[in-house]
Order: sequence, then C-alpha cells, then structure tokens
Amino acid sequence: MRTSILVATCVTVGTLLSSSPLRAQDTDAARPAPRYLEAIDAELTALSIPHSCETVTETRARCAFTQRATTSERELAAHLVYSDETDTVYIYVARLATAPPDAASTPDVLRRLMELNWALLVGKLEWNAADGEIRLSMVLNTDSNFDRRAFRSLVRQISRLADRYAGELDRLTAQ
Repeated sequence: MRTSILVATCVTVGTLLSSSPLRAQDTDAARPAPRYLEAIDAELTALSIPHSCETVTETRARCAFTQRATTSERELAAHLVYSDETDTVYIYVARLATAPPDAASTPDVLRRLMELNWALLVGKLEWNAADGEIRLSMVLNTDSNFDRRAFRSLVRQISRLADRYAGELDRLTAQ
C-alpha cells in the first residue's frame, strides 16, 4: 500500500514538473556549458559590455554585443563563437561594409582588404563572395587555457580596428 502511494506521488510530481512552464528553462540550465563560457561571460561583464551569451551545444556557445565606435559613431555588431571542439574563440564584427561581387568597386575593395590584412597582426578582414559582407575577425586559441588578458585585449582591439577601417571601407564601397 505504501509503495503504491509513493509511486502515485512520484508520478504526480513528475507530471507536474514536466508540464511546468519553467521546464524549458530548467532544460537549458541543465545542459552542460562549454568549458570557458562562464569565464567569457565574466570577462565581458568586467569590461562593462552589455551582452548575451547562450550555450548552443555542450561544446559550443555564442555571444553577441554591440559597441559604439568613437570616431564613426556607428553601432558595431560584434559576435563571439566559442568552441571546445576547435579550442578557439572567434570574435567578429559583422557587416563592417558590403562589397557585392558584381559591383564595379569590388576589385579595388578586395585589393585594399589584402593590403590591410598584410598590416594586421592579429585580426583579419574577410569577404563573403555570396553576399558581399566584409567582416573583421580575430581568433583566440584556448587549447592550453583561457587567457583572460588576451581575451580582453582582443575584445577591445576589434572595436578599435573596426572603427579605424569602417570609414575607409564605406568610401571604397560607395565608388
């Protein structure tokens, strides 16, 4: 008799928990986060950057934040993709400029991107031939550890470089 009451109680509680509106949140919270996601979140917070981060899988996460460029006054949309599989943090500023493949100015833009890439130490400028998106990106390797100082440096530097090159790229793509 006691066993059947205990089983009925467990089934009832289990049914209530599974139909609870908090269940979806509980599932997300229960999913193991990638190894350094907590540290990434803490560093973005320490830099006073409003951001949102989410676990994609047990080994991948992504974050997004915006920063206002000081010289161009543009809102820079930055994204961060972290992977335990590749041991990398890939940070990029999306849509820094656009150079459609068939635009007359695109060959000149691509030449300038290569010149700038030659001068960049850590970052790189990328061009997507499908839609013409130009982005600035940087990569931090996390294979041995998560270097907080290096991470902060990349986050600060990507905004500065994007601000520095945005105006020039806008002028080139407008021709």
